[in-house]
Amino acid sequence: MRFKGNRLTNHKKVIIFPNQPPGPVIVWSFFDFGYLAGGKPIQDWYDNDISDRARLSFNATIKNNEKIANHLEWSGVVKQMQGELKGHQIWQWRISGEVQYRMLGIFSGSKRAVFLMGYHHKGEVYIPRNALQTALDRKILFDQGAYKLYERQAENSL
Repeated sequence: MRFKGNRLTNHKKVIIFPNQPPGPVIVWSFFDFGYLAGGKPIQDWYDNDISDRARLSFNATIKNNEKIANHLEWSGVVKQMQGELKGHQIWQWRISGEVQYRMLGIFSGSKRAVFLMGYHHKGEVYIPRNALQTALDRKILFDQGAYKLYERQAENSL
């Protein structure tokens, strides 16, 4: 028997496992849509238009969903939007908060999700009022390659 550091080695009853990375394995990457001119509308929405409670919920949802391989098993996601966004492969992410916060996004490539538009609504009243059209406009810019992506990582705390 030999000891290497504090581990027993070269013994028939010792099984050595390779070092595992700390924490869970991240499967998905999330990105914010940005304009070529440098505007960061998702970060602006996150910083200025949602409550602290909604930020905590949004970050927790990212942390949970980034580890789930099948996006159909994500929490808070409506598979496809209906109405004027139907057929554009835009999905909606529900964010808990004092009001009905929502995030619209698309999938891009392997295990990449892109946030296009953050908003909230009550019934048919959307804030900002043109939220759905703005998401569609950004999707068109994305399809044309006229965008910048900013990686979004969940914050540990506020």
